[in-house]
Amino acid sequence: MSFSLQQIRSFVAVAESEHISKAAASLFLTQGAVTQQIRHFERAVGLPLLERDGRGVRLTDAGRALAIACRAALRAVQVLEETAESMKTLRAGSLHLGASPTCAAYYLPSRLAEFAQQHTGIKLHVAVESSADLNRQVLAGALDCALIEGEPNPDLLTVVLAHDELILVAHRDHPLAALDRIALADLIQYRYLGRDPTSAAEQSAREMLGDAYGGSDALNLGHPEYVRAAAIAGLGYAALPRLAVEADLESGSLKQLPGPSTRRAIRGIRRRGPGGPALEQFWLVLTGERSSPT
Repeated sequence: MSFSLQQIRSFVAVAESEHISKAAASLFLTQGAVTQQIRHFERAVGLPLLERDGRGVRLTDAGRALAIACRAALRAVQVLEETAESMKTLRAGSLHLGASPTCAAYYLPSRLAEFAQQHTGIKLHVAVESSADLNRQVLAGALDCALIEGEPNPDLLTVVLAHDELILVAHRDHPLAALDRIALADLIQYRYLGRDPTSAAEQSAREMLGDAYGGSDALNLGHPEYVRAAAIAGLGYAALPRLAVEADLESGSLKQLPGPSTRRAIRGIRRRGPGGPALEQFWLVLTGERSSPT
């Protein structure tokens, strides 16, 4: 196969915007030039990557699979350029990070702030995705590293940064909050407030609650902050990280239920082998004295 870096850039721009004209504007090219680049790229790989969708376009299954690999290829070129330019002075460059929602809210900010204060010339990019998606993107090279709450891909380098406790909570006036002991039959009677069913936190909640997880009426709200807000409003009970509800427990807005809890590791993940200067410096911030390798 023979294709150019410009064809890859054009395809990634279209994949991210799902619109030829928007991609062309971001690349400072004409729509015709971008369309031609995409056609040449599709011929080179021998696969249809885009299909028309109204006034825009959408990725085919092959296009979605190749988009991650293409982002990784562009990131590799960017790291090469930055390494040559900065020569480890870190006066320029970028860092592409990922974090699961819990990690993005409670574990990444302080570490990222410490790094940003030391290296003001580095441009920061953070993608908030599920732990499973972050494993795939880090392994492919689309992200430099990530903080996850789920299981790491065994092919990645991993460090444990902290341990997170998942607890059951409900509004102080919720019927479950009045119980001294909670049985499976008690939980099944009330609405469970959940996140994305595919998230690592939700998988931990499923294991923690056992048969009660599927037996309760469920309201899936996506982000853990939406779940917290719904629990405070009295819509049901939830399994949330203790860090996320500490202030609410202290104020009395929420009450920890006398049910099961579970601890899980918060991990940093990256590919094995040397990375760019920005990654290596950020990894030092992560691994310091606050984490232990696995």
